[in-house]
Amino acid sequence: MIFSVSLVGGCLQLHPDRSVVSCRDTKYFAQPPVVVRRGERYLLAWTQGSYPYYFTPDYWAVDGGLVVALAAGSSSTGTGHRQEREIEGAANLAALRRGGACWLEPPSGPCVRLELVE
Repeated sequence: MIFSVSLVGGCLQLHPDRSVVSCRDTKYFAQPPVVVRRGERYLLAWTQGSYPYYFTPDYWAVDGGLVVALAAGSSSTGTGHRQEREIEGAANLAALRRGGACWLEPPSGPCVRLELVE
């Protein structure tokens, strides 16, 4: 998945190669995703909704924080499974610590702040 991200006049602009999915879409998420802190580690965590295929959100650092979004997945899995993905990379972790994380709603915003769970 390739994204072009720019911050123009305080407005985030995203141009994905595919549409992104809302974090409020119960087909994809039983509850909105969160960021979990375990010691020095940070993870994106979510419980899949009724969508029957595996998917993994993507993230990237921008000025002011970490942006998270999703393009539809492809391989089969059951619904209702709890999933986690570790947030890695010095720039991504610095952005997360500096400004938190937000989920980019389709088609190009707004950003919904993700809860930090300690």
